Amino acid sequence: MPYAATCYYSSPYYDPSACVVAAENYTTNQVRTDVYGAATSLNWEVCHIEACALNAVKPSKSLSADCHLGRLSSLYVDASEPQHVVTAVKFARKHNLRVTVKNTGHDYFGRSTSPNTLAIWTHRMNTMTYHADFVASNCPVSNGQHIGEIGAGAQASDVYTYFQEFNMDVTGGNEGSVGLAGGFGQGGGHGIFGPLYGLMVDNAVEFDVVTADGQFRTINRCNDLELFWAMRGGGGGTFLEANFTLHGNETANYPALEQLLTQHATNQPVWSHHNISGHAYYWPTKAEIYLVLPSNDERALKYLTSEFASFVTNNPSIRVSKSTYTTYPKYTEFLQVTNKIAARLTPGGIFGVVAGRLMPESLFETRHTVTDLVQAVLDGIRLSNKLLPETSVSQVIMTTPANHQNGDATSVNPAWRSALWHVLMTGGWTEQLSNFTEAELLKTWLDTVEPMKELTPGGGCYLNEGHYLEPEWQETFFGSNYPELLRIKKKYDPYHFFDCWKCVGWQGPSE
Repeated sequence: MPYAATCYYSSPYYDPSACVVAAENYTTNQVRTDVYGAATSLNWEVCHIEACALNAVKPSKSLSADCHLGRLSSLYVDASEPQHVVTAVKFARKHNLRVTVKNTGHDYFGRSTSPNTLAIWTHRMNTMTYHADFVASNCPVSNGQHIGEIGAGAQASDVYTYFQEFNMDVTGGNEGSVGLAGGFGQGGGHGIFGPLYGLMVDNAVEFDVVTADGQFRTINRCNDLELFWAMRGGGGGTFLEANFTLHGNETANYPALEQLLTQHATNQPVWSHHNISGHAYYWPTKAEIYLVLPSNDERALKYLTSEFASFVTNNPSIRVSKSTYTTYPKYTEFLQVTNKIAARLTPGGIFGVVAGRLMPESLFETRHTVTDLVQAVLDGIRLSNKLLPETSVSQVIMTTPANHQNGDATSVNPAWRSALWHVLMTGGWTEQLSNFTEAELLKTWLDTVEPMKELTPGGGCYLNEGHYLEPEWQETFFGSNYPELLRIKKKYDPYHFFDCWKCVGWQGPSE
């Protein structure tokens, strides 16, 4: 049933007491991801006027007169073990049913929800195991020590907490409700450990998978090597944090923002190559910058960011409301901070739009290229603020695997290897728009990254954080790896049993 069904009089699930709980937690992703009947973004939960949702700002207000399933499937398999997935796949093949796969519903392309499908919900396949000495399946070269194993439904916060007891770092993101083993991990998977350890796919040792023929396979460097390669990017300690919260004027202060972005870009090569990562959020009137260094050296981050700190504190155009250096002995303690940031800046239960671009190190090398880079980002900020003036947020994400080239060992977009910034233009709204207005907004939002695309011909973006209308999606999401990924797709899934929007092998909207 839809998450908010208990709040609709017309729903057979109407329950005022349960509705109070649903409304109180409406924008909390950790709660929304624990049920099948919700997506983190309402775009992919409702279907035009068919909805069963609440207004995120005023959750006592419903968005439609009646409760409809929208994009949710009326049939789903609550899988708790691999055999359930095998059975579901074989059943769908036998009865010629389309299949969708959902864990948490974090998907900007809506690939985990679709009406008239048999949905496989993997959220309860959340086992976690620590291996002091790992023995790979028929593959001695992949044996190793200090290796973790997670199920398809395991979420970041649970994974970090579990493996912390074994003194393990996990290369996941900074939002605790995201599932790590599915689209996040297989699509690349970036987080604060990116400069130090690489992407999540760089650390993958073995996968247990169910292929389109309904077969359960354990794949690694020795078994189904090309499928193992395809799944590593083809889709599907002590922590030091520096926090700068900066405010300009109440009206847009683009000159100050330009200075700040220029200083940020100028320092980025040094930061990246010293394993500093983090997130920066930019608005026309303010900025929040979080820099993180996984290290036991409490002085290192202060030293490496001293020039930037001096700039922001001594610039008369910028008012610094907060500037701190904090040590977190455990990653889970740091995650409590980032979860609150994510909940405040990227809440669930609203409609949203996103576009992104990976910005290569070559743009950070000279004063001229830095100027071009900053102007391109500023153009995106201006347009996004014009389109959604109250809710647009521009993010500069510094989690790229700058120190992990890794050759061709994974199928992740090669654009990741040369990038220092992963730039996102995001926006949201809480009331349903007309079909025409929403279509125009989503189409125009592509233009927020157009200046950055012009600077990076042949470049790309993270396939999980791009625009779902991206016209050059094969090159943008997969880069030069797409032809080989397509060949492997045709080998293991010749009849397109597993199909999703702009995934490898997608043949167009008619699918």
